[in-house]
Amino acid sequence: MTQGLNSHLRNASSCKWYKLGKRRELDRENDEDMDEFRIEGLPDGLADEVDEALFYLIPLGPDRMDHNDQDMMDIDISIHDDQPVPGPSRHPHSLQEEGDTRVTVSHPTAGRVIHIDQSVHEKWRLQFGLCNEDTETESSVPEDQDNSLFYPFTSRLDWQVACWAVQEGIGHKAFDRLLAIPGVKDRLGLAYHNTRGLHQTIDSVPPRAKWQSTFLAFADKPDHKHELHYRNPVDAIRTLLGNPTHAKDIIYKPATVFTNNDHSSRIYNEMWTGRWWHAVQDRLPEGASVAPVIIATDKTQLTRFSASKSAYPVYLTLVFESPVAQPEKDRNWTGLLAGYLSVDKILKNELSAREVSARVHRLFHDSLHIILDPLKEAGKEGIEVVGGDGLVHMVFPILACYVADYPEQCLVTCTKYGTCPKCCARAEELAEIQMFTRRTQPWTASIIDTTNISTTTNAAFRKQYMLHDVAGGVFEPFWLEFPHCDIHMVITSDVLHQLYQGIFKHMVEWCQDLMDKEELDQRLRTLPPCYGVRHFHKGWTSLGQIGGKERKHMARVLLACLIGKVPKGVILAYRSLLDFIYLAQYPTHDDTTLEYMQQALKDFHRHKKVIINLGIRDDLDIPKFHSLQHYLENIRNFGTTDNYNTEMFERFHIDFCKEGWYASNGRNEKPQMIAWLTRREKVASFQSYLQMTMEDEDEEFSHSRFQDQCIILPKCPHQIHCHIADIMLDHSCNGFKKDLLFYLNTQVDQPYSRAQLWDIDLPLSHIDIYRNDVDFDYEESDTVKAKPPMGGKAGHFDTVVVMDGSNCESTGLQGTRIGRLKVIFRLPQQLHQEKLYLYIEDPPLYSLIV
Repeated sequence: MTQGLNSHLRNASSCKWYKLGKRRELDRENDEDMDEFRIEGLPDGLADEVDEALFYLIPLGPDRMDHNDQDMMDIDISIHDDQPVPGPSRHPHSLQEEGDTRVTVSHPTAGRVIHIDQSVHEKWRLQFGLCNEDTETESSVPEDQDNSLFYPFTSRLDWQVACWAVQEGIGHKAFDRLLAIPGVKDRLGLAYHNTRGLHQTIDSVPPRAKWQSTFLAFADKPDHKHELHYRNPVDAIRTLLGNPTHAKDIIYKPATVFTNNDHSSRIYNEMWTGRWWHAVQDRLPEGASVAPVIIATDKTQLTRFSASKSAYPVYLTLVFESPVAQPEKDRNWTGLLAGYLSVDKILKNELSAREVSARVHRLFHDSLHIILDPLKEAGKEGIEVVGGDGLVHMVFPILACYVADYPEQCLVTCTKYGTCPKCCARAEELAEIQMFTRRTQPWTASIIDTTNISTTTNAAFRKQYMLHDVAGGVFEPFWLEFPHCDIHMVITSDVLHQLYQGIFKHMVEWCQDLMDKEELDQRLRTLPPCYGVRHFHKGWTSLGQIGGKERKHMARVLLACLIGKVPKGVILAYRSLLDFIYLAQYPTHDDTTLEYMQQALKDFHRHKKVIINLGIRDDLDIPKFHSLQHYLENIRNFGTTDNYNTEMFERFHIDFCKEGWYASNGRNEKPQMIAWLTRREKVASFQSYLQMTMEDEDEEFSHSRFQDQCIILPKCPHQIHCHIADIMLDHSCNGFKKDLLFYLNTQVDQPYSRAQLWDIDLPLSHIDIYRNDVDFDYEESDTVKAKPPMGGKAGHFDTVVVMDGSNCESTGLQGTRIGRLKVIFRLPQQLHQEKLYLYIEDPPLYSLIV
């Protein structure tokens, strides 16, 4: 049931309940009174002060606040002992199917339209050079009115070939060889004759945001320069907000969502439902809008050889309606690459290891200061932004979230490694569950300033501020003077690295002390195959590099393999952690589910002593275990964890770094990677323009690999030309022939009666069958199989839920039927028989479910 509920919540983008809850309805104006703004589910005495405390955590200027006055917002949520123990599959909280009673209260002053700019069509035509800005007359473009729409391309075909070559990553020499074939250029009528001509045409399209480069060097080593490539983040924000593809998905107004009219329980999902957005919005001029900026940095390897190459990208993205609900082709362009940091090593000549580390920190902060500095002025004064729909808003881009793994979080916040970047818990206190004093940006800055003034050497400077668990050797962090921002608050939870690659990784390692590796592998091998669960037929010891996807599959079966082998206390501690991991990934939370998370954390701390008593560890002062205490705070401030998970940016590594590296020649690769990325962005921008001006443009690019896919199959069937009688025998489906005939009868213009069908034979005797198909849902894939017994192995026929009614997408089983998948097959295009003729233009995939 846990997997089923999570699967429904993850996949139900078309579900009525999902639309009412996860997706907002902010098109209508709502002027309801916001005076009684309340936070529910907090400890007594804190609910009335939490909003004001949140405001204090967002500094407006250089004034420093007293660090000791800050308290944690919500750590200890009281739960009575007589309540049911929480867990994804054990709590009584259920979804109401009779009707959704949610109440949405929009912010009364946010998101007002200043004015309407010139028509979007004219604006884009001006951008692509189709008219003159001064005379407003047509410029020198092709005379053919239809083809002028594709300028600077000479025709639709000219543009389509260019789009295909860029999006599919066709090699330069391969494209040149294609055009060198006699007659290809003439028959296609292309204006370019080789890759160089193609690039010149694409380069004439205006860029989304221009790239710049500079060098940084330390005073004592001026000849050793560190190259920095970047672009103005304000221009990137204008580009993202002005993209017509996302015009309906941009959020300009936060809202508070409650479960009912009593406002007794608040709902959190998208970032605009969190408290942070409301707190910042109240600080802005009336009618203005917040543009929450999400920054992510993460060094990634481009090659795996001894002389490996790496890249250090800086990503920037904004908050859209629902990142997980966007198609793959659109989601790739909801973020931008803001820059490449230097990956050159610091020269170690005559430098101590600590000084080298301090210089790495200073280089990082100085680089980000150059890249992100335009955001400071824009966040203070605001910028007028023309949306993709032509509406102009006054927008204040504010740094909302900084997404990074733990080492990067310490680097960004100048926090001593081994302590918490969000609170003042010491390294030896991380195992405790209590309310620690919060770290704040003014406090950290004051420690750095005071230490800088009171010391005269770098060694004394580092030693002094390390006493306060502040580290890095940085004199001026990049986040100083960012408006409405506290760098420790914007550090968010990380499901991938904290939960799966952190906590769960420790749980698997501890299993080696609890039981023998071979015995664990034997238990894994004997687990029966189950739908949606990977079967580790070789165990875990044979796995090489284990990624997040593998960790998720391992988490589904770990607890079952420990039953009867480890002490009961270990089972309870592991179950509590797994409950927390799954609850933390809910796409929608309310005060009740957050209480379940808090109780799961308490259950772990109640049983954690067994891990120490068994000698597995001497202590549990692990930063990633301590980070669990901040998950509720982050969900209440910024919405659910899917809004700021690092998994999205891991995908960006492929789109913005690795594919660009593969397209380069490996020498002086950064300019080549930037040129490759810029051309892809220009093609995507031009395609957005055409989709806005041409109703049939989506249909014109069915060749693109970014097209949405519902079902993915192997390229070839597993069995070709298989006789239907053999299928009925091997797959144990005696009624297959009769059911197939009845179905084909429903597809003809004049169906026969059931009595007449007894005299009609099937118009075919052989079909191609598959053993599995994959339902692709943008985030994860669900695999179903229909394998007959072969080679002494038992057959595998998955049980499935079939949607069979108008109410099938409710949260219960109404409108559905349970069946077993027996055969997956595809019919031929043309079926002909004396009494039954059927022509199928595009034969779909069929499956027999009994």
